[in-house]
Amino acid sequence: MLTWNFEGEPSEPAQDPTMAPHKRQSYEEELANAITHGIGLVLSVIGWIGLLFLSGVAGTGWDLAASAVFGGTLVFLYATSTLYHSAGTPRLKRTLRILDHVAIFLLIAGTYTPFAGVLMREGWGWTVLALVWGSALVGLLFKLLSEHRFHPAATSLYLLMGWFGVLLADPMRAALPIGALLLVAAGGLAYTIGTLFYGWHSLRYSHAIWHVFVLVGSACHYAAVVLYVLP
Repeated sequence: MLTWNFEGEPSEPAQDPTMAPHKRQSYEEELANAITHGIGLVLSVIGWIGLLFLSGVAGTGWDLAASAVFGGTLVFLYATSTLYHSAGTPRLKRTLRILDHVAIFLLIAGTYTPFAGVLMREGWGWTVLALVWGSALVGLLFKLLSEHRFHPAATSLYLLMGWFGVLLADPMRAALPIGALLLVAAGGLAYTIGTLFYGWHSLRYSHAIWHVFVLVGSACHYAAVVLYVLP
């Protein structure tokens, strides 16, 4: 049976010495990867339309802008991931892999945007937005300039951006309702648990399981925005 490496390419030895070995994935595993985030793509498109409708009907310009950014980054992440796991040629998969990794930076920043740009706008909001979007830009440059050379730095930046919420716990606690904080924390916990499966290379379908946890995390953050950020 044809096997694929962790990035979905035919499992031949890597020529780039900066590339770490990846888990080999079967055709069935890559199919599961594509299906799980394909479902996420459909749901995120529907959710994005819902966000724009809610903010457009009863919200302010800030609500509409934040909804556009958050929903747009959700759609972009699930679209690039689905296409990446579905692509058949190594060159196309390599390009889509870079976009997939860039999309993670954008989604992290996009998830902060409704909370910082709407609920925290009068306080720490602009500081939070500057931190997360500045970091996302740095991460984007890491991936576009050299996918593998800056991989350790990019991974560290993912973690740092995720921990911004802890560093800014006091202003966030003051600005966000308890329900929003619980949903944000639940989403972060889902992403964190998912990373355990992401690195569990001996477990079959581990990457698809990681995708399911990403779906759960996204759903928690989406619910927080709909219930506590938008009017």
